[in-house]
Amino acid sequence: MRRGSLFFNVTTLVFAQAVVKLINVAVSIAVVRYLGTQELGRYAYILAFAYPFGALADFGLAAYAIREISRDRAREVEVVAVLQHAQLFLAGIGWVAMMGLAALIQQDTATLVCLALAGFSSLLSAMTTPLLVTLTAREDLHLVSVYQVAASLLGSAAIVSVLFLGGATLALLAAATTANGVMLGLMHVLVGHRPFPPHIPFSAMKSMVRQALPFGLLLLGFSLYYRVDMVMLQWLRTTREVGTYAAAYRFLDAVIPLAASIGRPFYPRLSSLTGRDPQGVRELLETTWRPLLALGLPFALGIFFVADPLTLALFGPEFVEAGSLLQILIWGSIPLFLINIPTQALMAANLALPLARVYGVSVAVNIVVNLLLIPRWGAGGAAVATVLCEWLNLVLVLRLVRREFAVSLACTGLWRYGVACAAMLMALWLVQGYGLIAEILVGAFAYSGGLMVLGYLRSADMLAIRRLLAQ
Repeated sequence: MRRGSLFFNVTTLVFAQAVVKLINVAVSIAVVRYLGTQELGRYAYILAFAYPFGALADFGLAAYAIREISRDRAREVEVVAVLQHAQLFLAGIGWVAMMGLAALIQQDTATLVCLALAGFSSLLSAMTTPLLVTLTAREDLHLVSVYQVAASLLGSAAIVSVLFLGGATLALLAAATTANGVMLGLMHVLVGHRPFPPHIPFSAMKSMVRQALPFGLLLLGFSLYYRVDMVMLQWLRTTREVGTYAAAYRFLDAVIPLAASIGRPFYPRLSSLTGRDPQGVRELLETTWRPLLALGLPFALGIFFVADPLTLALFGPEFVEAGSLLQILIWGSIPLFLINIPTQALMAANLALPLARVYGVSVAVNIVVNLLLIPRWGAGGAAVATVLCEWLNLVLVLRLVRREFAVSLACTGLWRYGVACAAMLMALWLVQGYGLIAEILVGAFAYSGGLMVLGYLRSADMLAIRRLLAQ
């Protein structure tokens, strides 16, 4: 397995995400059960409120820096140095803006203290990001994977310690901040010796922020889009509903980084192909969408089928209402799988601004639909709004991709996925009532076995993916 190949990078990142998610799921279950609906709602609201201001610290500078370094490796030291100064400056602005807004809307003292801790954690993340950019641009994603797994282990240990000692929201945020500080030190070790950075004038920071503005608007739109529902639930309904919704949303939260771990290794490669080899970009996009559908479709169908017993087994009877919310939210996972690699291609092609407009439209639609649905249906209305906007995002992004790269999304071979999913649903229906573990194992075996019987290993999709990942 050649280091730097797509197969190596995708494999290491997906494996790391699998390990991270196994750890995080176990800890998340403990957190949800321990906090209960009311305190979980408060915890989720604080994280949702702080999230866009944390995005301001990045402002798309990381994606911009990776693209620039991928195009000219000789600029690594200069780009990373400017990035570090710019992110610290923006993190400070974001912290001040967040605290000012929280005071303006008259949040209570406990919430203000929690938000201050979240802001400090964002500052530590801003110091870590340039080091992650260095490893990503070098395509040393195996080291990124080491960082991710170590961060998950340390963060989980900190959370478990808080729960063992009887802490709640404030203690959880303090533990996360401490873990971020330790991981900053580890990242320095992983990156190794770096040349002493040159003096960075303020004009260079301004120039990078200006050039990365499309990426920044995209990231801000993304962060607002994925957290505005919880903030609106808090303002329009109750903290308890935020807690129930947050429990169901944790499954979608697991899909977002998993999809990103699949798509992220393609960004340096797409950045190098864009401009000089548009045919290569088109072939990559046409090759990957069907296998991603093969991953997302059974995931959504399976979770929908077992949502009620799954949430009950994981979170307990206090979260019984989360099952019906999960049955709605899980249909947003399919577009999440399908949209990630096209998004990487658009960013690599300097189309971050049109992409930001997509998320701007989605934020506006999300807010309007939430305003219409939340007062009447509460968390269920927020779930419907989320799924509608996920599919809207996919439609708008595919329009951009087809216009820019002339991509043709052929449906050849999709029948295999449909037949395999039908076999999975039949198997799930037959074993219904035999226990959650049996249903999950039988469903997974029926789907994968169905694909094997239908000749998927010899299909054009599999052969194309093998050729791509071997590059």
